[in-house]
Amino acid sequence: MADVHDVAAALLERLGEMTAMKLEKLVYYCQCWHLARHDSALFDEPIQAWREGPVVPALYQRHRRRYTISSWSDGDPTTLDSSARATVDWVADRYGRFSAVQLSRMTHAELPWRGARDGLPDSAPSSNEIRRDIITVYYARQRADAETAVTLATASAALEGIELDDEWQDRLRDLATGVLSADELIAEEIARSEGA
Repeated sequence: MADVHDVAAALLERLGEMTAMKLEKLVYYCQCWHLARHDSALFDEPIQAWREGPVVPALYQRHRRRYTISSWSDGDPTTLDSSARATVDWVADRYGRFSAVQLSRMTHAELPWRGARDGLPDSAPSSNEIRRDIITVYYARQRADAETAVTLATASAALEGIELDDEWQDRLRDLATGVLSADELIAEEIARSEGA
């Protein structure tokens, strides 16, 4: 199994220089999607629900006080097996174009980070670990057939006190059937929330 440093090195090799915050979020999404697709962790290091979103403390300790990072000498991307490399490449393709702030907002809207914070305000510090079983269930749910995905998303939102109207459910159906990409829907939601 690779470690978090190998994943960070692979992301930087693939995408080039980025902020430390963006690297943290992309590493998080690599772990999430690997868990959902393979039911196994990409790396062993824990992820915590910090104010700015998910953070791997072992990674943070190495980039602390650095704003941008262009390479990661602590990791070796060649240690990634084919499924790990496929996950990193998929995440880089899907999430790599988003800024650190956009990625942070995305993680704040998702259950694994919010659940780990156990009701804390977004601005409150936390070192609570984001549980892998929650990550696995949450992201695996994103891979269900269209109607199941919409039903699960609607039910999850209702449990959190959010009602998804028919228009939102139609947008989710478009996403689940490939009419709309996740990037497009996320970009629409970010634009909508920034305009609000």
